[in-house]
Amino acid sequence: MNGKYSIQLASKISGVGVHTIRAWEKRYQAVTPNRSDNGRREYNDKDVERLSLLNELCTLGHSISKIAAMETTNLRKLLKKLGKKADSVEKVTAIKGINGSVVNIEQSLKSLILALKTYKLDIISHEINKLKILLSSRQFALDIIGPLMAEVGTLVYEKEFNISQEHALSAILKFHIGHTLFKNTSSRNNKPHKILICSPEGDYHEFGILQAALLCNHYGLQFYYLGPNLPVDSLIDAYKSLDASMVILGSTVIPDGKDTFYLNNYFKKLMSSLGPNGHLFVGGGNHIQDDVLNKGKKGTHVNSIKQLDRILSEL
Repeated sequence: MNGKYSIQLASKISGVGVHTIRAWEKRYQAVTPNRSDNGRREYNDKDVERLSLLNELCTLGHSISKIAAMETTNLRKLLKKLGKKADSVEKVTAIKGINGSVVNIEQSLKSLILALKTYKLDIISHEINKLKILLSSRQFALDIIGPLMAEVGTLVYEKEFNISQEHALSAILKFHIGHTLFKNTSSRNNKPHKILICSPEGDYHEFGILQAALLCNHYGLQFYYLGPNLPVDSLIDAYKSLDASMVILGSTVIPDGKDTFYLNNYFKKLMSSLGPNGHLFVGGGNHIQDDVLNKGKKGTHVNSIKQLDRILSEL
């Protein structure tokens, strides 16, 4: 139990958002990671297991303030009592893709990072194209895009990569994700829901909502990807015109020059226009206030992409 993970990798493995991990540490001392020589957090396997257990229990309705201080063994017992099995906290090495193909995820990610290091963009595009063919949309989102972007973000933060490498990878991924999303639009008719996917005006972060679109595609849901930076009035107009029933909103950060008051008003105005059966799912950090979302009656704060995956799988 002596693995060392950055906060981005701990987030990926446990399913808890980076901002949420920091909030749980600061407010409730849910985990206390070690620090490297340069002051960065280092999580071990016990920390990651604990985060995973807390995430599962919060998804089932428990308040983090009530369970954060519990011993890990008691968290396991509580989850078992509720009839649930804890998510595995082991790193993904190989998975079975579509048509029985076996893909070594760990090796694929290493190859992509190595190719990006030397700007071999044609190799990256070829490898991504192969993975999107071999894997389901869900596997592509959870096992490739999530950990790949988290790792590159860490490397940029540590100044081992630069912004141009991150942007080059982003452009290649967006191209292949777009091809995956829009090649079979006719298959999205076996579920009654119509879902709009976007981010608020001023929020240009896109990979969270792209992952959400891939999950919708995997589960055969009818969705409309509207992209980042969408004004609330335009979103409401699209919701009504398309006769939608749900909105997935990726709120990664507070937009520059704005504050939580701006976002809260955005959420409130949107929820007031959803109709009696509409629902808003907001994914993002600890700047999102659950009480503003009517405590789940009209809106739901989604803490992780894994939680969104569970929600969509049950629609």
